[in-house]
Amino acid sequence: MASPAKPEILLLSLSMQSYLDELYSPLIDELSSKATLKRAKSASGAITYLSANTPRAIIATDEGLTKSANASVLQKVLAYVKEGGLLIIGLHFPSFINMDVFDKFFNKLGLPWKHGDYHRTTFRFNPACTLPSGLSSTSFPAPYSMKVLHVKGARAQEKIFVPVPEATTQSAVFAPAYVDQAQAAVVGAKIGDGYVFYDGNVNPEEGQIRVISALCGL
Repeated sequence: MASPAKPEILLLSLSMQSYLDELYSPLIDELSSKATLKRAKSASGAITYLSANTPRAIIATDEGLTKSANASVLQKVLAYVKEGGLLIIGLHFPSFINMDVFDKFFNKLGLPWKHGDYHRTTFRFNPACTLPSGLSSTSFPAPYSMKVLHVKGARAQEKIFVPVPEATTQSAVFAPAYVDQAQAAVVGAKIGDGYVFYDGNVNPEEGQIRVISALCGL
């Protein structure tokens, strides 16, 4: 009996940094073991692929979707999401996005998310969050430390990873301070029949691999 075909995941890298694949090689290797990865580095390539394919998920690996030159790609991606697709925004996105652009981008998607604080602390999975059907809460990692460009303004059910109780900032330079418990590191919201997720972790880490794999349903 033939093995079932692997699901496809599109890496949308419209503003790709040359070192992305090297930096995130453990994540890419993990995803490749469970899915067939496709890559689009140009607007035309992304539109051509999405016109003929419906991937399990799209991972926007950088801030390229926010640029006016890629408006046609964003329109195509949103159509995919509204029809039941999954869009995960992360990796280099929080490191290279301008804060004003961050706020305007998610506002354009109809989401109340705005950029929040930038620091490291320990986060935990929020069992009260709402996930798409088929995604398992047991796939997410136990509490772990990450350096994050937080989201503020997310609704309660949209917060997927939140600071642990009594969480404080973790820095080798500055004294610890209690963090804003209203902000979140990973968020997700339903748009149409699909979902948009944001992972604010700016460093490739084992916990991030598990989070993104879980969001992809792998």
